[in-house]
Amino acid sequence: MADKTAVITGGGQGIGRAIAHRFAQEGIHCILIARTESTLQSVVDEIEQLGGTAEYVVLDVTDDNAVQAFGDQLGDKTVDILVNCAGDWLIDYMTDTNNDKLDHILHTNLRAPYIISRTLIPNLKQSENGSIINIGSIVTSMSVPTVTAYTAAKVGLKGLSGSLAEELKPDRIRVVMISPGPADTPMRDDASPGIDKSILVQPETIAHIVYTVVSLPRGITTSNFVLSSMLWGEE
Repeated sequence: MADKTAVITGGGQGIGRAIAHRFAQEGIHCILIARTESTLQSVVDEIEQLGGTAEYVVLDVTDDNAVQAFGDQLGDKTVDILVNCAGDWLIDYMTDTNNDKLDHILHTNLRAPYIISRTLIPNLKQSENGSIINIGSIVTSMSVPTVTAYTAAKVGLKGLSGSLAEELKPDRIRVVMISPGPADTPMRDDASPGIDKSILVQPETIAHIVYTVVSLPRGITTSNFVLSSMLWGEE
């Protein structure tokens, strides 16, 4: 996988950071995207200390103009892997969810991956073995109260992943959604303070699965799937 390039949204922490670390260990150059420069710089420093290469772009994935500017900046550069990992959560009853909150969740978790994927498809088509990996959620396979907006966005992302996978088959670009169960990330800490971390999926495990998928031979893909801890949900 040496000499390959990956764009990772949400690359400044959590799952995105773990994926960047794993890719860099395999010789993949990482372009990290997030809103906070300090976290991005930290991940780049970590990767360089490990002997890998990375760069970052400070970017709000919900800003269409900024996404287009990033695409223009890439020009005709080949992108081998796009990981749509940036996301946000909302725990609230539907009756307490205002339109601004709904729009933010839908834009961040569904619309942004759509726009970014569309922007980078020309770059991915230049790859000999291109991949788009969308990070979903276990809510795509089970129903949970108080996460109606988040669930709508992630289920939409699942549909997007499947449809786009069919569109890009002729170009041999695989599109796969990996839906982790509760993962040990800063977002989970914010959503569930004090949660027992022994029941959570570690970001490094998710990163391992992502790397396995993107390193499949050209023309080979897999179905969208859930990755969860067997300890989660036990009484």
